[in-house]
Amino acid sequence: MSAAAAADFLERLSGVAQPLVCLPSGKSPVGFLQYIRTHFQERGARPNWKFVGLDEWVGVGWDEKGSCREFFDHHLFRPLGIPDAQVHFFDGLATDLHAECVKAEEWVRTCGGIDVSVLGIGSNGHLGLNEPGANPALTTQVSALAASTVEAAKDYFDRPRPVSQGITLGLATLLQSSTVYLLASGKGKSAVLKKALEGPVGPEVPASFLQDHPDCRVFMDTEAAAMLTT
Repeated sequence: MSAAAAADFLERLSGVAQPLVCLPSGKSPVGFLQYIRTHFQERGARPNWKFVGLDEWVGVGWDEKGSCREFFDHHLFRPLGIPDAQVHFFDGLATDLHAECVKAEEWVRTCGGIDVSVLGIGSNGHLGLNEPGANPALTTQVSALAASTVEAAKDYFDRPRPVSQGITLGLATLLQSSTVYLLASGKGKSAVLKKALEGPVGPEVPASFLQDHPDCRVFMDTEAAAMLTT
């Protein structure tokens, strides 16, 4: 799954001069990012892409294990020597979270929109931290975290972190991406993937809105696809 998704992703961006890319943290994209990293390291090169952060835990700093920024510093930015000037991520410690939302939207506008968003899917169907019930018309926002997301967050931190909010690119922003990749792996994602891809489109399963996207490419492993009928 990771190899196929990475190959398609690299081909998709091959003719774009300086694309804006949104990438997800989490378990599903680790292999995908390894292929991207290896692709450039073998060529002694680094991507000229610009990056926008998908989301971040409110109250968690960039350098803290478990933060979305630390994940990318570890898996991509430091290994490839990507300079800060090419990257815009949320500051989870910011005192003015609304300003963080505005700055992210301005970065996206300045870069001419998101060329490619790569997304994972939460066990409750969330995209980024757009939880069930999220309004698809909203752009970047602060989101109250669902109980399942709070529980899943525990796997990423090396100490107890009582997170209750996230800051995230909104569904309206993500759905305006020219191309969207959805990555899903493991049997734990099979039920929600069926709802997202074969169920009704609506805010109860935010990932279901991808059914209406003109260029959404889904990559999954056998276990994640086990419940699909088409």
